[in-house]
Amino acid sequence: MEASADRVRRWWHLLVPGPASVARASDRFQAGLLVAAVLVGLAAVPFSAAAGSELYGTQKPVSTRELAQRSRATAVLLTDGPATTVSGRSGVFADSALTAASWQAPDGSRRVGEVAADAGARRGDQVSIWVDRAGNPAAPPLTASAVLVDAVCAALGLWVSACLLVALMCAGTVVALNRHRMAAWQREWDVEQEKHTHP
Repeated sequence: MEASADRVRRWWHLLVPGPASVARASDRFQAGLLVAAVLVGLAAVPFSAAAGSELYGTQKPVSTRELAQRSRATAVLLTDGPATTVSGRSGVFADSALTAASWQAPDGSRRVGEVAADAGARRGDQVSIWVDRAGNPAAPPLTASAVLVDAVCAALGLWVSACLLVALMCAGTVVALNRHRMAAWQREWDVEQEKHTHP
């Protein structure tokens, strides 16, 4: 805890040097750069949250519409599913393929078509599917939880990307400052060596 407090005081003295400070201009610039990076990271929070909220608002009606138009059904396989593939290197390899099946549509009529069945499935096995109002197989709807997860991930991803970009810019600037300081130290050292070599 004391080490953290000392670090904060050191950066503060670099930013606001006193009359007896030995901080160089590059030191003060580096400290100011760190403060600016922190402020940018904090400022990116509301923008990222707004982007996540916008995505949520865009996907929510889509989820509501798809959930209203699609329903679950149980399909019964009319033929065996794809065979299980055995690989010598990785062992058993499970896959899925379209297989003939029958199911009941929302209006109560019986439908026959193809549904995705896992490898090793047998005739008569039941498979859970999604169908539209006409009873045709449909992709799973976008759920409310998926909408929320997408929005949160988008907001976090945007904020992390902004922080990483700022961190990379800061790191590049610090490297350039360190090279500048090393070159200045080398020049000062050369001058001192010259003084001792040629009194």
